[in-house]
Amino acid sequence: MKKENRTSFLIILAVLMCSVLGGCSRITDNTDTDAPTAVGDQPHAEDYEQGYDLPVDSTQQEEAEEDLTEMMELIRAIYEDTEKGTSVNAVITQDTAVNMQKSIGEEGVPAAVSGSDVNMLNYEVMDQFLKEASEGQEAETVLYRIHTDGTVSREKFTFDGQDMYSLYTKGRWTDTMEPECGTSSYSRINEWKYTEKGWFSYEYCTAQPPELTEVIDAYEMVRIRPLEEEYREMQTKYLKPIGYQGNNLLCSEWSEENMEGLDYNGLYEYFYKLEYGKEIDADKCSEGIPQDDFESLMAEYLPVTAEQLREYASYDAENKRYNWVRLGVGNYAPNAFWTSVPEVTGITENEDGTITLTVDMVCEKKGNDDFYTHEVTMRIQDDGKAMYLSNHILEDRPGMIPDYQYRCGE
Repeated sequence: MKKENRTSFLIILAVLMCSVLGGCSRITDNTDTDAPTAVGDQPHAEDYEQGYDLPVDSTQQEEAEEDLTEMMELIRAIYEDTEKGTSVNAVITQDTAVNMQKSIGEEGVPAAVSGSDVNMLNYEVMDQFLKEASEGQEAETVLYRIHTDGTVSREKFTFDGQDMYSLYTKGRWTDTMEPECGTSSYSRINEWKYTEKGWFSYEYCTAQPPELTEVIDAYEMVRIRPLEEEYREMQTKYLKPIGYQGNNLLCSEWSEENMEGLDYNGLYEYFYKLEYGKEIDADKCSEGIPQDDFESLMAEYLPVTAEQLREYASYDAENKRYNWVRLGVGNYAPNAFWTSVPEVTGITENEDGTITLTVDMVCEKKGNDDFYTHEVTMRIQDDGKAMYLSNHILEDRPGMIPDYQYRCGE
């Protein structure tokens, strides 16, 4: 080959190699130009597959911070003026949370108070988003929530026609009462549903074994559609103070004719708080509850006699005291069931003047708004207190309700 021809050949070969190598670098780069740009890092394909700790688009982060700061500015004066304890362990009252919710709600956005005691404002926006997503339509919305410590969260939900994603940003107050936003977390929602009762239940994608040593429950539940005010009042006043933890008033079958199975020793502290509006003195009670105190309190809330109590409860006849131990290791195993909340779905006025509440057990940690249904019959007395008369579980699903562990032994 002549020298000039060889030179031309080498030049052409070099150009072809550059073209091929350049193309390969673009193919192996795996950079999706449509994917969000991470804050402080570059996205990788495996990030999207695992569904959690997804990279956050810098524009989305900036938008979230600006929106959340704007909302917090609206409620700064309310937070400043309220009694909230120490800055390390701030706690605001529900009235304060509702006032903050109203201020944010005036902007036309969905606004909620953490928990399920307060109806969501502008719930129609969330309702429409979930209906569209349920039909497979692309949609997005933003939900603001006031938390018990006065912090505020902004959660943007996006449905792309196949998957739903959550962009969550939390705002706190500095010592000088300035809004401060944390870095947003971006996750795919593993599964979700919008129930007939109006609950939005969803589960975030999270790390699981073998990456972690135990399975993580990542369910969240938010009541979207409002609960009837009469129902909410009944459950807040008569059921939630009792609950399903540390006693079996609402999770066992009993009636006036069948009183022996109740955990009276466990119930004492719940009735005490209903009666006196404060917690019991655990140190004093550890020595036992004086007979007269225990029996008179039980008679205020249950159709039970002193003779029945001495037979059914854990009773020290020699010292005339009822036994009591603090709820904790050895007599209580925390689980999703016991941290559930009662939700009234119906009220029946009976001919004898009593009322029967139809109650769904809402198990938030499992994303279930009707774990089981039970009926609580009570008589509302002249002073507004309830005499609890029976609890009937409508559907006995074997294995659904864990065995109850009595506070002081059966």
